[in-house]
Formats: sequence, C-alpha cells, structure tokens
Amino acid sequence: VDASSALIGEVFGDSGTLVPDGLPKRIAAVIDLNRNEWPTSLLRSQWQSLMDCLRGRGSSESHEARWLNMLGFALRPGFGLAADDWRVEETWKQLRGKPAHTGGMCEAEWWILWRRIAGGLSSGRQIELTSPLLQMIRREHKHLMSGLGKGAKYASSNHAAAEVWRMLGSMELVPASTRIELGGMILDLMRKKSFSSLVEPLVWALGRIGARVPVYGPLNVVLPPDTILEWLPRLRASADLSNPVAHLALMLLCRKTGDRFRDVPDSTRAEIATLLEDHDARTHFVDLVRNGGSLDADEERLIFGESLPAGLRLIAASE
Repeated sequence: VDASSALIGEVFGDSGTLVPDGLPKRIAAVIDLNRNEWPTSLLRSQWQSLMDCLRGRGSSESHEARWLNMLGFALRPGFGLAADDWRVEETWKQLRGKPAHTGGMCEAEWWILWRRIAGGLSSGRQIELTSPLLQMIRREHKHLMSGLGKGAKYASSNHAAAEVWRMLGSMELVPASTRIELGGMILDLMRKKSFSSLVEPLVWALGRIGARVPVYGPLNVVLPPDTILEWLPRLRASADLSNPVAHLALMLLCRKTGDRFRDVPDSTRAEIATLLEDHDARTHFVDLVRNGGSLDADEERLIFGESLPAGLRLIAASE
C-alpha cells in the first residue's frame, strides 16, 4: 500500500515529476504483483491516494486520462467492500460535470470510469449522468431515421462513442421505459452506415439492457419478455451472428432463469440455442439458454466488461 501510494504521488502529487504513462506497470513491478491480481483492499487504497491527488489530474491531458483510468480500475465494480457506497458518492461529488480536458482520450476514460462503477451509483445518479446524453442521442436518432431536425454530437470520436454506449448499457437502474426506448434506438442505429464502426458496442449494450439476469440491480429492473420478443428478430436481421458479441447478447436476452415473469418462451429459447450452436457459440452459452445456471469467471468478465478485482465475484439476484 505504501509503495503504491508513493508512486501515485510521484506522478499526481503537487511535487510529482514522473510521467503518467506506465504507472500501473511500475506499481506492479514494485509490489511484484500483476495488475489483475491486485486485491480489492489494495485497489481501494489506490482510490484514496488518487483522490488525495485530485488536483494533479489537471496537469495535462495524459495525466487526467491516466488518473481517470486508474480511479475507475481501483473502484470497480462500485460495490463489494465496506464503504464503497461512500467512495462512489465521493467520486461523483468531486468529478461531477465533465473532464478537465476535452481531448478524446479523456472523454473515453470518463465514460469508462462511470461504466466501471455503475453498480455503486444510485438510480438518481444514473439518471442524472445519462439524461443529457440521451437527449442528444434522441436528436441524432430522429435526424438519421426521418431526416428531420439537426443531428447532435454526443461523442468526439468513435472510441469515445463506443464507451458511451457501453456505459449506457451498464446503467441498470435507469427507468425501464427509458431503457426500452434506448434498446429500440440501438436496433435502428445498427442499420445506419454512420454507425457501422459501433455495431459491437451497440450489440453489447443491447444485451446488457435486455438481460434476463441483472448484474447488480434488483429483479424488478428486468425488462418484460414481450420487449425481448420484439427485439430478437431485429437483432438477428442486423447483427453478424458469427460475432462472439452477438452470441453474448443473445445469451443475455434469452438466458433461462426459471422465473416465468422473466423468461422468454421455451420455443424461443430452443430456437436461439440452436442458432447459437449453428454459429459456433460457446457451449456454455447454449447451456445457459437451454438450462440456465451460473456464469463462469470468463463470462463475468465479458458481461462486466473486464475482470473483477481479485477475491470478488458477481452473485446474481436469482442466486
């Protein structure tokens, strides 16, 4: 902890002189522990050290991008350890607004941060974070679908836009009506040439939005099966069904839970399971659709977007 804190201070502290590039590797080398093996207690101490150096993020765009990246990594998934609710709220209070720098690198890291800690944000915070984005996305959607109005720029680059969609897909506590609307817009935008480079994050987000088993939300956030039945034909018509991201989304949308209020009909699940088999999807994805069950660690990583801190695992509400 002391060694990690010292290195963070040497980059972001008031008298810091080291460049931010490579900081995680330097910490890993000093403490002789791979980044993905850092325990949650060490990560939360890094969060505190980074917050203590809040002013240092403004030194340059590269400083802020690295600071945001490390802060989200240290606080992911926003819950799991005592006082994480306080840490997430403190992060919100200190960072509320926009990045200090306007470059695409900081913008992308900004949205990655909120995706990483989405599970610790209250419903009100999630609405506050996503509402301005959704207003711009609605304008862009209307313009592309009807030619009416003027499009709105909601991201400065494809990289930032991809992270916007992943972040939106992770916000399980946004009202169901808004998420249903968002899913419909995703299915429309997937077909547009200007969104061709964003199909993977759009499909990933759709899977998270319509998942039968929430990652961190209560069971009442799950969208009605009828909505999924409306989405499935459109997804199958627009997505590359050989792409593993499409396999993931189909599994999330049709995974068996044993709860008749959440499960799509047996005939639909059988059809999707066969479709997944025909396109060489993971055997366990097929089994999750046919029979249900728990996720393995690699599947948690795919659904969450990256690995969880060492010692933590996601436990679905149904478990």
